[in-house]
Amino acid sequence: MPSSCWPRSSRRRALVALVVALAALSVGGATGAAPAATPHTVVMEAVAFQPAVLTVHVGDTVVWRNQDPFPHTATSAAFDSGPIAAGASWTYRTQQRGELAYICTLHPTMKAVLRVE
Repeated sequence: MPSSCWPRSSRRRALVALVVALAALSVGGATGAAPAATPHTVVMEAVAFQPAVLTVHVGDTVVWRNQDPFPHTATSAAFDSGPIAAGASWTYRTQQRGELAYICTLHPTMKAVLRVE
């Protein structure tokens, strides 16, 4: 039956039900929805990455925070922050599984590993 044949109140209720259902889907209310991304932090301090090994999931974000008084980078085959100034941060969203060894190109003795499951 065409919607124009429905009483106005029924059309309004159907529209409200549709909007509520779509809103539930957009916030992950449906079964099988992907879990929300989790933020993680790596601190750059005393010329070291802390933690030296971090395990995260695909889609998570990792924030590198530089707490040293000079710039650092977080550089791997998959990402490159470029110089992160003292007191600044840089964020990366993980895209695929794997183990990513990374370094600070300005201080090559700074090494760490990002494990993405």
